[in-house]
Amino acid sequence: MPSHSSPPNPTPLLDSLPEPLTPPESDSVRAALDALRRRHDELTTLYAASARLSATMEWSHLLEETLATVVQLARADSASLMLMDERTDSLYIARAHNLPDAVVAHTRVQLGEGMAGWVAQQRQPLLLVGDLASAQYPKAFPKPKQIASSICAPLIVSTADAPHLLGVVNVSRRHGAPMLTQDDLHLLSAFCQHTANVLHTARLHSRAERRVAQLQHLIEISQHLISTLDIDTVLRAIIDRAIELLHCQAGSLLLVDEQTGELVFKVARGPASEKLINTRLPAGAGIAGAVAKEGIPLIVNDAKADPRHYDKIDYSTALTTRSLLCVPLFSQGRVIGVVEVMNKTDGTLLDEEDRDVLTAFAIQSVIAMENARLYSELKRSFTDTVRVITNAVEARDPYTAGHTERVTRIALEMARELGWSREQLEILEIGALLHDIGKIGISDLVLRKPNELTEDEYSQMQQHPIVGAQMLEGVSILRPMLPYILFHQERFDGAGYPFGLTGTEIPLEGRLLAVADSFDAMTSTRPYRERISVDDAIEEIISSRGTQFDPMVVDALLRVHAKGRLVPLLEGHAPEEQHR
Repeated sequence: MPSHSSPPNPTPLLDSLPEPLTPPESDSVRAALDALRRRHDELTTLYAASARLSATMEWSHLLEETLATVVQLARADSASLMLMDERTDSLYIARAHNLPDAVVAHTRVQLGEGMAGWVAQQRQPLLLVGDLASAQYPKAFPKPKQIASSICAPLIVSTADAPHLLGVVNVSRRHGAPMLTQDDLHLLSAFCQHTANVLHTARLHSRAERRVAQLQHLIEISQHLISTLDIDTVLRAIIDRAIELLHCQAGSLLLVDEQTGELVFKVARGPASEKLINTRLPAGAGIAGAVAKEGIPLIVNDAKADPRHYDKIDYSTALTTRSLLCVPLFSQGRVIGVVEVMNKTDGTLLDEEDRDVLTAFAIQSVIAMENARLYSELKRSFTDTVRVITNAVEARDPYTAGHTERVTRIALEMARELGWSREQLEILEIGALLHDIGKIGISDLVLRKPNELTEDEYSQMQQHPIVGAQMLEGVSILRPMLPYILFHQERFDGAGYPFGLTGTEIPLEGRLLAVADSFDAMTSTRPYRERISVDDAIEEIISSRGTQFDPMVVDALLRVHAKGRLVPLLEGHAPEEQHR
């Protein structure tokens, strides 16, 4: 019989099985699994947040996204994102979660001060559980009693020169919440390292976009400036465009008085700026004086603390100068003035990019100023030549001496009351000076006759508008002035000469000059009659309103008289500068 072996003893197998899990061991496994899941969730959040940050270059959105991710990663009750202000070596709160508005608005932390200042200076992350060691973190803000643990991590980017600090991130948990740990510190530090690079790239991108926009705007402004030939318009446009270009609250343009070396305010914009016009700064005084003397741009972001600041200007206006950028205006190798802008409207400080933009703008501004100056000199020479011609005509008749100049001044004031443009005024000035040029073709016997003219003689006199127009019509630059010459003897009711036009058939230039010409004739002595008073002449003009004269033009003359600007014109005084 075959032998049967006994079945194997199961005891060794049972002995090799592990002991049943006890409840404490089960809890530790579950805790480990929970920690792994939490770490997985945190890493997933970190990866997703990093991808979102890398997908945008919009600065404000990046700051919001950074803060939201920090709060999520650290499960923080409060948090802040502080950025470095390199001009003051201090940190300010750019974004915050669950912090009082006053704290956000007024917090400024110097390097080395407090927990955030220590982290910024040492460029090391810090985990703080419990009380704050004031000896280690001097000038720290008192730690709120409700805060149990905090992390502060630096935002550092590697650049070609050296690591560069952008700011710090702060997170805190209250009492009752789990304490922040070294794992939280490592996770937050990893996020800050990636975020710093993204923020740095976005800042460079933003600056590049800003520079491109400024340069494009600079090109457009420069083209506008160069197309303008009136010097006063150019000076005003320079300051208006400089303020617009750099987003500032105020600005001014000062020119050097070559005789005294003083700087003279020619244009000012801002609170009570009209008080500054023609104000003089002693040579070398103020920041503007220093720029004019040295020929080097200056950025001053704390004007009150700068000993060069000329605070008398602030006292005379409602403006408090906080920050100021001043650049010189060069012409032919010498400083002819300065342009300055003050106080950025968004509260930020002026920087080197602003300086470069304003310096480039100053170069274009000087070109525009020189063009306008040359045009002004050319126009003045042309006007002086016209005056020589009209004086030669008037010299034939001593009774009409000064008549043309007075008529021109009166007509200009009336045109200003009617709102004429500067170009129209320039044409009027030449046209009025030449309005009697045709009398050069009238014989002295008729022109200087002391008593009334005969019918034939009067017929000759009536031809002087046509003679004058024929003399000048071949000169292209004078064609816009011909209506003053040809129509200044027409009457509103049609009884004038040489064409007998009525109402608005007469060009406005002729209707305007007819009133000025008649008014001066009434108030001047002639061989055949004595002059009458200004008041009597005004009454005569009013009585002919709607018959001899255009009512609208008469009303303009009356407004000039009511403002006290008429009598000085008859006495030989030019219009005040404010009316130019």
